[in-house]
Amino acid sequence: MNISEMIETLNKWNFWNQKVDTGFNRSFYLDKLNRYLKMPEIIALTGVRRSGKSTIILQVIEKLIEKKVKPENTLYINFEEPNFAGNLNLSFLGKIFDAYLEFYNPQGKIYLFLDEVQSVEGWERFAASLYDRKVNIKIFITGSSSKLLKGEISTLLSGRYVSEIVYPLSFREFLDFKKVKYTPLVKTPNLYNYLRKYLEFGGFPRIVIENDEYNKKVILSEYFNSILERDILLRHKIRNTKDIKEIISFTFTNISSQISSYKIEKNFGISNQNARRYFDYFEEAFLLQFIPFFSYSVKKQIYNPQKVFSIDTGLRNAVSFKFSYDAGKLLENIVLLEFSRRKQAAYYWEGKTEIDFLLRIGHQVSELINVCYSITNKEALDREIRALEEGLKEFKKANAKLIYWEGKPVKHKNIEFVNILDFLLIPI
Repeated sequence: MNISEMIETLNKWNFWNQKVDTGFNRSFYLDKLNRYLKMPEIIALTGVRRSGKSTIILQVIEKLIEKKVKPENTLYINFEEPNFAGNLNLSFLGKIFDAYLEFYNPQGKIYLFLDEVQSVEGWERFAASLYDRKVNIKIFITGSSSKLLKGEISTLLSGRYVSEIVYPLSFREFLDFKKVKYTPLVKTPNLYNYLRKYLEFGGFPRIVIENDEYNKKVILSEYFNSILERDILLRHKIRNTKDIKEIISFTFTNISSQISSYKIEKNFGISNQNARRYFDYFEEAFLLQFIPFFSYSVKKQIYNPQKVFSIDTGLRNAVSFKFSYDAGKLLENIVLLEFSRRKQAAYYWEGKTEIDFLLRIGHQVSELINVCYSITNKEALDREIRALEEGLKEFKKANAKLIYWEGKPVKHKNIEFVNILDFLLIPI
């Protein structure tokens, strides 16, 4: 590929000679990235495919140009561009950058954006070299693998980057995309209706703007197939696709539940070792999140099952084999995702009964949280209260909350009742 062909390909993606559609602004991330612009460190965005990383990067470029940065001082490289296929290595990355410098000769600070950079072997050496040479350049990278900045790469870039995980839309962002006006603490049937749609179809941006429900399901299925094929099967050179598809289907069907590699071995005859490896692949591709059992003993944490959650309830619903709507499980899943967006590490705990989530500050357990779709049933309500009361006896300094969808809270001196809309919509 010669220099002219490189520039012609880059022109399709960059702001140099055109206006680029950047979609709906996601201020939750843009505000953070704007603060990071003042720092010399490389900015890394990771997250599941189609969660909006590339769009956020384009929005950053747009904001820079609005602040009078010349378009020629920005370079966006999409490494999933078909014209670049077969050339992705450290040498090719250097040639692209040199071609850009030759054609546009940018003066002043350069803003470099490397999108889906895990496709380029050795990219970290290129980024570290620019950073260490104190070149007047700000580097952004994105990737669809949680291991993008781990292992040898993490060692090479140690102290040179800050990172953010980009999740599918939160419910607040979902309402913003839909241009729905709401007032915190005011719970209307309309808001509950939107929340029901959010539970069913999730928060991938493309899905939220699609009106046809059949099309939503088709697109979500394609997302799943793409992630499975490109980020798991191809990346890890897996030939036994039958086993891995059985495991992911079983796991998606059992979200918000305890799961272990031993259970997989028992149900499917897949070795414990392979099951653990597949779980790692699912988590690496951001398909699933796992939270551990809480114990001050590391050994107990390791030997207890983990609870599993989907990165998006819509994705789960589109591809899982489910017998019912599973509203309670879906509700618990979106609560966990909200904790993740807020960078609150969650655990679960189990005594005689299970507590859905345990949060801590340092070594101190700070909150015990159960999630229940309906508290109208007295038996179900009593069960949730008993679990939290048991937890409060174990963790005496913790606060307890019961997050619910429908029903009337009861007065309890030690448990706070929180409606799901209040939890999702009141700013932190």
